[in-house]
Amino acid sequence: MFTIYNDSRSDSTVVPNLFIDEYMRDANDAQLKIYLYLVRMMGARRGTSIADLADQFNHTERDVVRSLQYWEKQGLLALDYDADHREIVGIRLCDPKAPSRSASGVSNASSASIREFPAAGSALAPAKTQDAQPESSVPARTAIGSAQLRAFRETGERAQLIFIIEKYLGKPLSVSELKTLYYLSEQLHFSDDLIDYVVQYCVDRGKKDFRYIEKVAVNWAENGITTPKQAEFAACAATRRGKTRIPRKAANSFTDMPNNVYDFEQLEKELLNN
Repeated sequence: MFTIYNDSRSDSTVVPNLFIDEYMRDANDAQLKIYLYLVRMMGARRGTSIADLADQFNHTERDVVRSLQYWEKQGLLALDYDADHREIVGIRLCDPKAPSRSASGVSNASSASIREFPAAGSALAPAKTQDAQPESSVPARTAIGSAQLRAFRETGERAQLIFIIEKYLGKPLSVSELKTLYYLSEQLHFSDDLIDYVVQYCVDRGKKDFRYIEKVAVNWAENGITTPKQAEFAACAATRRGKTRIPRKAANSFTDMPNNVYDFEQLEKELLNN
């Protein structure tokens, strides 16, 4: 009998191929960093916290929480909260599962927890009927105080988002419209990119009423749409069934200021006529 061994002491983190094949393509930069870092910390049996994750990748704590909630919705982790359900006290990583495909092509991953990680410290237009759905995971809109709205509006990232949306609409946002943005951001947990996309999508259809925009956003949330890429995929499927014009989004367009949509054929005709 003899021993087989390897003299390599390389330190590595194993990422499931299924994560790369099925989950990585729809995640944004922050979400990918957070997940990979959690896998790294779990392998090293080390803890972390919201503040540590934010400092590690130069994100806000809100962005970190949103990334965690995104992966929880995808079924790759489960969050444990304290008795008041306010603070995250634990994270349980789950095995990636081959996602089932809905009719719109959006993947819905099921979760199966396998190991623990301790923490330190599509229908794109609104539905025509309003059937009650007691099992819906979409949170209902709650009252928004003036202090909450003021803090939301004065945040640097939100101020840029509001500026871009006002450019789309061609007017300042009213208080009720700001409350709708607050609902999409803080209660539906839409990313800034997805809010930007849903507003541009509705405006492109000639719908600037925020009640319509909210219904579309709720419909997207009910159908598991969490990224502009998923929304565009579902929009393309809807376009093939009709003639709806969908805005195209460039990568990371939110940080590059508004992504205007032009009818280049019409512009060419006007130039030739002139």
